[in-house]
Amino acid sequence: MQCNINDGVKRRAKSPHELFLFNLAVFHLLATPASIALGIGLWGFVIPLLLSGSVMLYTLFRTRQCRGSCPWFVTVHWMLALRRYRLLLIAYAITASILALGWLLTMGMAQHTTQEIMRTVFTRLSVVPTLLMVMVMFVMESGAIVQVTTGQIPEAMADRFPAREDDCPKEAESDSDS
Repeated sequence: MQCNINDGVKRRAKSPHELFLFNLAVFHLLATPASIALGIGLWGFVIPLLLSGSVMLYTLFRTRQCRGSCPWFVTVHWMLALRRYRLLLIAYAITASILALGWLLTMGMAQHTTQEIMRTVFTRLSVVPTLLMVMVMFVMESGAIVQVTTGQIPEAMADRFPAREDDCPKEAESDSDS
């Protein structure tokens, strides 16, 4: 859905997507590998996860606050970012499931060295779903910033949260005739 939106509203609508990209870049692509490289251990997963979760909670509260006080275009983009965080949470759940499975399988092993090898394998394997989702989210959120810049709302979001006529003004008819 195309809207004729002023630049101030566009700047406000970019905020959730920029915050999302910041979350991905800092807490997933920088902090987690750095924590692992520094040998922090399990905290290398937990600390960035908690920081990312705090950004997600901020987005949740900001979206709820925005519902009553922000323009429709801005609110829909906050809601879009919030909905995309669900995909990232699903990837977290898959990662946690793989880690739990690895932990359960290694509990029954008699040799300590075999346990360590298997835990390392499962730890590295478990990171893959989250890492892939982070890459997908980078693409999706970069596309969302382009959509904001051009005054667009994804059709699915426009259908789910319909706008009143004054919420999403169309281009002037005389502009399209010339």
